[in-house]
Amino acid sequence: MNYKGASSNLLNALREQADEVAARREQQRELSREVVDRVDRRLHLIFRYFDEACGLLQVIRPAVNRRFTLPEIVTYTDMSLDQAQVTFRKLKFQEREIYDYVVVYYSLAGPVPAPLRVASRNAAEVERALLSANIEYRADRDTSIRGAATHNVIHIAPGLRCEVRFEPDFTNERITVTLRNVDRLESALLEFQPDKLDAAALDDLVNLMLGKPSQFLLRAPLRGFNR
Repeated sequence: MNYKGASSNLLNALREQADEVAARREQQRELSREVVDRVDRRLHLIFRYFDEACGLLQVIRPAVNRRFTLPEIVTYTDMSLDQAQVTFRKLKFQEREIYDYVVVYYSLAGPVPAPLRVASRNAAEVERALLSANIEYRADRDTSIRGAATHNVIHIAPGLRCEVRFEPDFTNERITVTLRNVDRLESALLEFQPDKLDAAALDDLVNLMLGKPSQFLLRAPLRGFNR
């Protein structure tokens, strides 16, 4: 017996329920596309802003009025911006490409830190701290003492590598901003609603990068720091 189109209270209820579920799913897909479009457009504007800003900063190479300290290891002062560039990666989404991330890389140049002489037993800990802070270095054994060397000499690079990373969170309609070696030798994570990362906020971010007065860290919830 063919029940297609047959009068059945249960089948009629299931048909109505299926139609409602299908309509909700289509609505969710439309909403998802709208969210993705909003976040992706904001990331594109961020890329365009820093594409111009990095070029200008490389010409000016401004001083960065900030002190960076890794306690008992190294302190950086009298720095200036050296190199700056912005890059991005895209991924496929519904037969088109959207931003996976936008990253601003820049370096600060300054005086060469004095070589650090540390006991061999502590050298590994010091090197881990330098690696965690994204600081380049070279380690040599101290051979100035006759017999077995008991110290290492660590030559620390005169500059810092810094970055600002923008990553989309399409599920929560947010953009996560990760700051690394921007205002301290740590990583900080913040979450923004896309429309909050407007030109004024990006201006504030550049001021933070350059060691100028800035309210950028107060513009969004701070998810934490990580050394």
